[in-house]
Amino acid sequence: MNTARTALALLGILFAATTLNAQEKVDRPKPMVVVISLDAFGAESLRDPNIPAPTLRMLMKQGAYARSMQPVNPTVTWPNHTAMVTGDTPALHHVLANGLIQNQRTPGSKATKIWADAPKSELVAVPTVYDAAHDAGMTSAEVDWVAIYHASSINWRFHEDPDVDGPVEQDMIKAGVASHDDLLHFHRGQSQAWRDQLYTEAAVRIIKQHHPNLMLLHLLALDSAEHHYGFGTDAGFVTIAFLDSCVKKIVEAVREAGDTDRTTFLIVSDHGQQSLHHHIATSAYLREAGITSDEAIAMPEGGLALIYAKHSSQAMTDKLKAAYEGKPGVRSVATPDHYAAEGLPTPAMSSQAPDLIAYAMDDYAFAGGDTSPAISDVPQAGAHGYPNTNPLMQEIFIAAGKGIKPSGEIPSFPNLNVAPTIAVLLGVKLENVQGKPLSSILR
Repeated sequence: MNTARTALALLGILFAATTLNAQEKVDRPKPMVVVISLDAFGAESLRDPNIPAPTLRMLMKQGAYARSMQPVNPTVTWPNHTAMVTGDTPALHHVLANGLIQNQRTPGSKATKIWADAPKSELVAVPTVYDAAHDAGMTSAEVDWVAIYHASSINWRFHEDPDVDGPVEQDMIKAGVASHDDLLHFHRGQSQAWRDQLYTEAAVRIIKQHHPNLMLLHLLALDSAEHHYGFGTDAGFVTIAFLDSCVKKIVEAVREAGDTDRTTFLIVSDHGQQSLHHHIATSAYLREAGITSDEAIAMPEGGLALIYAKHSSQAMTDKLKAAYEGKPGVRSVATPDHYAAEGLPTPAMSSQAPDLIAYAMDDYAFAGGDTSPAISDVPQAGAHGYPNTNPLMQEIFIAAGKGIKPSGEIPSFPNLNVAPTIAVLLGVKLENVQGKPLSSILR
């Protein structure tokens, strides 16, 4: 082990493992589930014995953890977070990007865009486990969760872009945890680690003050680090240590709130990342095929690109396929007749569905641009979006606490099983979903 990695491993001693034994008991009979999503934390990283993550190791030892958890296609943040709270693939929940795709088929000069704060009711096509909890008279909270804006079944919220006038935000300002300007200019120059600290603090305060039956927390620092530097770097190891400290704060908050005896912790991720050294100018292959922006648009998503015809037809789909198939950097293409096998909706099922999907080869990622040559060399970076069978796209799953057997490592399973498992832990009904509860780890 090299010197840098040794130092990073030793960093773990700063985060002494917190036991799950309650030190204060409060009579709150309903169960509580805390879901913490560590964005881009790949299963391959969790298997590395040198990662500085004592809190995660403690939870793994006390409960159960998966060899890996398989994401849905596309291996992008919002589709997978939505899968984990619905139990369904995008074929049913219809979330294919990090927001609602708009103007993708609008003729003329209107630019295609992603509406990141689209209401959940317009974005997610099926019920969620937090809807089920609400229907059962339980409470839910979210901090930086996604595809959840304006969800009426959420009781307390702190969005990715916080509302400076919101009750949670106002409480943090009054307590001196954050300033008005901090929250008003949340994404202006600050690091993702800084934001994750405030997300964690928001979750801590919600847990201690409100004791929600379901808490959904999403932290992004590792995704940010790996997009910048690639997979498996010292930057990633330092970030994992930071995230472990955030998880420790949540575990301690539950203990200090007197909720340990009724709480289950689920630590998950939405995808992994892999390193790349080449970009593909996604629209360049359209232009080389003579296809104009009035005929089709391409949306790059790293390991894949979504291609939309302005006027769909079989002839245009064939033309789009010919534009990308076999081109440098392109691993494969998929047309709507193959979407069902990938868990995706067709254009006939959802306005979000493209006419063609192109997957990038390893070491390549789709990016913006429409000029030739399509391929350019770039400094090492990281991306996801590659097929959900790719080993480096696999996710993590750790479960510990109330209702979880000390099962150790369990076989891999799809992330569709997370939502029905949450439902069982809460004792609520989530019916007619594709996922199945993880009965083998439940008491």
